[in-house]
Amino acid sequence: MPGTATAAAPAPAPANAKAAPVASRPFVTGSRFADDFTFDQTKTLTTSTQKLPTFELDTDGFTGGLYILVENTGAGNASVTASFKEDGPLSVLDTIQFSDTNNKAILGPMNGHDLATCVKYGGYHFQDDPRNSPVFSVTTGTGATQGSFTFILYLPIEIVHRDGLGAMLNKSASAVFRLDLTLSASTTPFATSAAPATSSSTRVRIAQFGWMDSDGRDIKGNPTSANPPALNSVQYWDKQTFTFSSGQMAQRLNSFSGGLRTIIFELRDSNLTRSGNEADWPDPFTFQVDKYILVNRLRTVWRHLIGEDYGYINAVDTAGGRDSGTYPITFAKDFGLKPGAENRFTYLWVTSATTLLLKGSVGSGSASHTFNVFLNYVNPANGDPKALTGGR
Repeated sequence: MPGTATAAAPAPAPANAKAAPVASRPFVTGSRFADDFTFDQTKTLTTSTQKLPTFELDTDGFTGGLYILVENTGAGNASVTASFKEDGPLSVLDTIQFSDTNNKAILGPMNGHDLATCVKYGGYHFQDDPRNSPVFSVTTGTGATQGSFTFILYLPIEIVHRDGLGAMLNKSASAVFRLDLTLSASTTPFATSAAPATSSSTRVRIAQFGWMDSDGRDIKGNPTSANPPALNSVQYWDKQTFTFSSGQMAQRLNSFSGGLRTIIFELRDSNLTRSGNEADWPDPFTFQVDKYILVNRLRTVWRHLIGEDYGYINAVDTAGGRDSGTYPITFAKDFGLKPGAENRFTYLWVTSATTLLLKGSVGSGSASHTFNVFLNYVNPANGDPKALTGGR
């Protein structure tokens, strides 16, 4: 038709041109999350600590986490009255340490209550409070079975279950990951020492969860990634403990390097109880990074934020409530409303040269105070933070 332009036909592709590579689908589309159970030990609590046999993890492809089931059965204890201390029964695990294939600690050493605190505020599941579990139970008072209890502690390995980030390559029987557990003395979880010492059987079992090897294809034959994202990225949980008197505090944390994901502060009095320090918590509390004040927070506002972020709104020191003397800060909430809903863009990156300084005035309710700091930080694959965020 006159006056009408005709579009030029596209040039044919060269005969030797290669087709564009097909992008692989995410790792989780070609794998399955599976579990295994091989560890089962039973001991009678005594007045001394007892080390359990080292659990060497089964090779399962990519390990995601461990569930530690602890069941204590009291028997023949009708003549005494059982009650638990503030951290009981979780503190029946005196020492927990998870180590890599070179025997370097990845988590711990810490006790059972410490691990419960780390998970409760670490942001790993929809419901993270061990005391809010449908299987959590304690039997107090009098009766033949008084002193019995059941709880489950999660030991986190992967960072984000949504895509398997942080799941550890675990395929070599000659290079294994290890979990070391020590049972506490009977006087640690119980306020009454006689009951658990008479006849109290403590059974510890471990369930191991992880991702199976991918065959590299989904059900329709589309290629899938063979490994979780940023393979060899590792998250650590480290406990630092300081002691000081009441009054002005200026405490520098021990150095570490990585992306700080969660930090939890815990104040205890001279009897190592948390509840005695509710009124002693610094108000305000300052968290300084090098020369910058990152947090200058009022205590009451902080308590509100715990309810806002985690949904812990029940009575203090009860299931579904916040823990006395315990205050977390999360850097893992840039994807959703709850900590753990994360894209890994908002971690606080520090080096061994970074100064992390805690300041505030500690109340005089106790002659001395123990201050625990739980640090959850990530070392990305090849030291590159972009590995955690898909190259962005």
